[in-house]
Amino acid sequence: MKPKSSLALLRAGLVIGTVLLASCQLFRKKPKPPPEPVKEEWKYPGEWSGGDKPITSIVINVDVQRATLYNGDEVVGWTYLASGIPSFPTPTGEFKILEKIKDKVSNLYGKGYNAKGDLVNSDFKQGRDLLPPGGKFVPAKMTYFMRLTGDGVGMHIGPIPRPGRRASHGCIRLPSKMAPILFTHTSIGTPVTITGNGPEYSTYLKQSAAKANANAAKYAAAKKKSDEAAAAAVALPPGDPNGPTPAGGSTPPAGTPAAGTPPTGTPPAATPPGTTTPPPGTPAPAAPPEEVKPAVPANPTPAPAPGTAQ
Repeated sequence: MKPKSSLALLRAGLVIGTVLLASCQLFRKKPKPPPEPVKEEWKYPGEWSGGDKPITSIVINVDVQRATLYNGDEVVGWTYLASGIPSFPTPTGEFKILEKIKDKVSNLYGKGYNAKGDLVNSDFKQGRDLLPPGGKFVPAKMTYFMRLTGDGVGMHIGPIPRPGRRASHGCIRLPSKMAPILFTHTSIGTPVTITGNGPEYSTYLKQSAAKANANAAKYAAAKKKSDEAAAAAVALPPGDPNGPTPAGGSTPPAGTPAAGTPPTGTPPAATPPGTTTPPPGTPAPAAPPEEVKPAVPANPTPAPAPGTAQ
């Protein structure tokens, strides 16, 4: 009887172990599916099949850089896009279109030019970078802008150099052929869900605040350096007539003639009658040699009378 009892217990243990293992598999968190690979069809900017139907919701996956457009539960189109790079990520979560502006320009990003009109910074940001003296800021275009957050994240036309790769400063760049479709078929309040690898909006705001402080410090340092360089450029060396007054003396005002030079406007001295004035540039004649006379004795001897022997 004992062998049978042991066998029964072993079988019971195997059954219980199988049930427990199945329970663990059931309640264990499933891993996220891998990102959808970039398809060959993505060489095209997107597709629209909705006709006149409105877009009632948009789902964006930043891992595959693709947006799916819905009318209810029906897929009416898709488009590839370019979201924020890792250092300037696009926030994830649930959003709504808050504002629509067809012809918008950025008040932060653009290009910086010097006074000659040469491009000196193709990724210029206001409050972070400093323009050279006389330089100009040209803001980036954000045509067909659809705002998603109060701090400026939105969807708009923008360059997508490599479809399937992130490229922006946080906004969602759309192809020029698809952005007008989204702009036309959406409305204020259209929900937009952003999924994938990126910070939630609350985390994104904290990261943005830290970057703003770092940018302010960088700008202050650049401004101080520029001011010091400008001050050094106007400093004059000692002895320069426009420089500081030497100790113990005074610098004559500009235009004062040198010592011994008659003041400007003084008429020339009168020339004696009968004297010919040499033409300008003729060298002055040399002074005649001084006549040397023989010395006279202190006690002169009287000259002998004529005919007197000496």
